[in-house]
Amino acid sequence: MQDRTHEVVWDEKKIEAIADVIKNSNRILVGLGGGMPMAAGLEVLPLDKKVPQEKYWAHWYPYIKAQRLNKTVPEVYTQLAQLLEGKDYFIIDSNPDGMIQKSGVELGRIYKAQGDMARMQCSKNCKDQTWIGKSHFEQMEQDSSYEPRCPHCGAPMIMNVYVGKGFCEEPYQEKNSAYFRFINSSIKEPLVILELGVGYTMPELIRFPFEQIVMNHPNATLVRINTMHPLCVEENKHKAICAEVDIKEALPRILEKLR
Repeated sequence: MQDRTHEVVWDEKKIEAIADVIKNSNRILVGLGGGMPMAAGLEVLPLDKKVPQEKYWAHWYPYIKAQRLNKTVPEVYTQLAQLLEGKDYFIIDSNPDGMIQKSGVELGRIYKAQGDMARMQCSKNCKDQTWIGKSHFEQMEQDSSYEPRCPHCGAPMIMNVYVGKGFCEEPYQEKNSAYFRFINSSIKEPLVILELGVGYTMPELIRFPFEQIVMNHPNATLVRINTMHPLCVEENKHKAICAEVDIKEALPRILEKLR
């Protein structure tokens, strides 16, 4: 197999190349993976952990409080918002922490593909419906034993976050459609596909579709920033700029070149 490690070197030339494609494109499609909150110093949610229902909210509420309800925004998120200023952009975020929503980008341009910790759903998804969790969280603050129940069937409520079967997608369907409209409407224009920290936990959500878009879009350039999996597929390497670098190091350097 051909050694392609030279393609992901992070240097001044690579920074200038990324800045140039961003300058020369009005449209940017952004994909945020688990590497984004890691770069921000956030604790990655152990969503695969099985928690008994009687301990569910005692376990998860501290995460929600520390991340989703915390008004402090890590710098990497505000830097991304600055990079997108003046551009026609759309963001697909695989993280349920809500940090991108507090960064300064337009909320209507965000597709929360795997849900939002600030919303709740029935654990049985009995009516394909979700609720804003604010009032329930306030009750948890007053009573640690409080357990929210579905108003329809009485089953325990859980976070509206994807962990497999039973996830309620209803709140995100319109943004999913907007995502495809954005891609299709850009077919005749230069499109930068900026992928930040997307790995192989659920590659079918962002990584694989982005590779497919690059293959089929005549004017697309993939910019992949990733410390663990920076390379693109062989077919796209002539249309990609890949960098093996931490997002918190990359974004400020790119912004310097854009100013």
